[in-house]
Amino acid sequence: MRKPLTVLGVAALVVTGAGVAAAGPQEHSRQGRVPPGQDRTALLITGDVVTIHDAGGRKTFDVEPAAGKGPARSLVHLGLGGHDYEIPATAVPYLGKGLDLSLFDVDRAAADRVSTPARTFDRAAAKDFGARLAKQYTEDRARGGFGGRGLFANGATFGTAPKQQPRGVLNTLTLAADELDGTPSDTGISLVTNVDDSTLLDDGEALNFFYDGTAKYSVPAGTYSAVSAFFTTAADGTVTGVREVVHPEFTVKADTTVRVDAAQATSKVTWQTPRPALLDDNGFLVRRAAKSGPAVTFDYDAGPGVPMWISPVAKAVRTGELQTYPYARLISPPGPGTPYEYWLQKASIGTIPKQRYPATDAEVATVDASYYSEVPSLGRHQRSGMFSFEDRGGRPAVPIDLPRHQIEYVSAAPDLLWIGGVAKYIRGGSFEAWYGAQYTTGEVYAGGQHKTEGYNEFPLHPAGATVAGSAGAASPFQVPGAVRDGDDVSVDLVPFSDNETGHTGMGIYGEAGDTRSGHYRFTQDGTVAAEGDLFQDAQFTQAVTAAPATLGLTVDATRSSPMFALSTATHTEWSWRSEHVDGPVLPKPFICGYGGASPDTTCGVEPLLMPTYTISGLGLDGSTAAGPQALDVTFARMQGAAPSTVASAAVQFSTDGGTTWQDATVTPGANGAVHAAYSVMPADFRGTPVALRVTAADAGGSTVAETITAAYRVNA
Repeated sequence: MRKPLTVLGVAALVVTGAGVAAAGPQEHSRQGRVPPGQDRTALLITGDVVTIHDAGGRKTFDVEPAAGKGPARSLVHLGLGGHDYEIPATAVPYLGKGLDLSLFDVDRAAADRVSTPARTFDRAAAKDFGARLAKQYTEDRARGGFGGRGLFANGATFGTAPKQQPRGVLNTLTLAADELDGTPSDTGISLVTNVDDSTLLDDGEALNFFYDGTAKYSVPAGTYSAVSAFFTTAADGTVTGVREVVHPEFTVKADTTVRVDAAQATSKVTWQTPRPALLDDNGFLVRRAAKSGPAVTFDYDAGPGVPMWISPVAKAVRTGELQTYPYARLISPPGPGTPYEYWLQKASIGTIPKQRYPATDAEVATVDASYYSEVPSLGRHQRSGMFSFEDRGGRPAVPIDLPRHQIEYVSAAPDLLWIGGVAKYIRGGSFEAWYGAQYTTGEVYAGGQHKTEGYNEFPLHPAGATVAGSAGAASPFQVPGAVRDGDDVSVDLVPFSDNETGHTGMGIYGEAGDTRSGHYRFTQDGTVAAEGDLFQDAQFTQAVTAAPATLGLTVDATRSSPMFALSTATHTEWSWRSEHVDGPVLPKPFICGYGGASPDTTCGVEPLLMPTYTISGLGLDGSTAAGPQALDVTFARMQGAAPSTVASAAVQFSTDGGTTWQDATVTPGANGAVHAAYSVMPADFRGTPVALRVTAADAGGSTVAETITAAYRVNA
């Protein structure tokens, strides 16, 4: 969930622990159904903003760089000892020489913004410091030494934190490197890890910066790995290439020097695609698991169009584990026809092969993707792949012109889960935010598979978390829309979700000028037990009687503005029979809720009847042609609840904003589906969007009645 950096790329160094970082480059987002209020923002001393998304022990980090270009735009993500750091490249050579690593601890910065705002600073002041630091970096690099001048004159320091020194007798480990032209390196960064015990090095010592051809470490004897990255630039500072050198296993018994010259990275990352494609984003990930302690991941995103070269490793490691993979996004050349993209990554275990990879039809899934929007906009799109050996992940979001139809060729493997989402549009300012988004719970594709996917396909309506069948247990934790644990009922329903299994929306989240409101009412045998306004979703927990009872829930949601002209309001009423629940265990990836040391799975899914919609002939702008209309509605209980047969269903439509309603002709189908036919002519509606109302009941006593205002539009 990183923003693409156009100059120096993104280096992400993550020591993985009990968490997953994935997908969602946006403020107020959810990955795996993040509860409202769980997002936190950290403003760093350099003006960079990090949004932290917490979900059941998982974390997603979204970065909004302060700088628009130059070395300050390159960010290093470092996770060590339970802490996560976001560090501009311009700060790396000053760590321990005026800047303390703790200044870039995003959790600490986020906590300071809430608990001690007087200790924090506004973004303008922070960006000013970041700009001065970048100027200092440029001057110091030109003179060949960092620290002791300018900002750091007279021993000036910023930030202090206690350091944990490595245990045992120390030896000097020297990484020696030349640039491609044979001169001693002054541009590279390196990460060293003890693969006997990854906790032996102090946080601040694992990451280092090459100066005059060396990066030095003080380490105890043991087995180590080193990953180093070097970049070349044009005269204007644009990155022209990245060389990544991996020494996955070597022994230190005394003072030791290891050469990691940039020229060792001899294998260019190359993808062979059946159709012509242009490189848009390019990266390489190295994961090194130690015998003891958390794994270390070095993830360098080179940025748009930047080539990478990697050093092959033929000999398999003997201590711990080594996993690597390149990842890339390639796009179709400009021209007529349906645009297409390749989203590719290929894992290797134990060794690092030569970096030439085919992307044949048998190794990718073909996704026919439609992105709906009633108004033209510039949105954001993310596909982020995570292999089963990863417990954190995330890839940059990319701009996407909406509405849009394109073909996406996506790498397929049984252990590769793709997550992400799409934003209808974004707004900048201090904190870039996504609006009108749909998020995915994950998809595992099969080679040769052909699939259609629709994002923000109208009409939008409330939905709970669902999981695409192919993702199964591989998906991040998901909380169903309504669960019962003993005699406590918990609800988590998201207004303005679309109709794709595995998608949920953003609820009533929007801008200050939008018309937004929401309310829920929960009843037991007709008596109101709880009600309240929506913060973003309909989310609450309420105790109910242990005896069998009829429960009811009404959710109203409104979201309208020039950017939200369709599916502007919903009114949904559910009723269902419920009784005491004791002992059932939800299947993966479902959990009962967030919080606690481990996810709770001992609860039952409540049998709410949920509709999904498909409008025949719907354009990407949410419109159909005037005349006969065809609507398919599928009614099914929430995923995970005991199934039941739909006993009755009805569909109505309105062409005057809901003042009057007309019945559609309904034909029952299989598996809870009904087909509704009706006609809308220009004289009927005079350009007013069509509203929809559906009702249904199943054999088990569950009912639903849903009204969607301005569900879609019919063209004159």
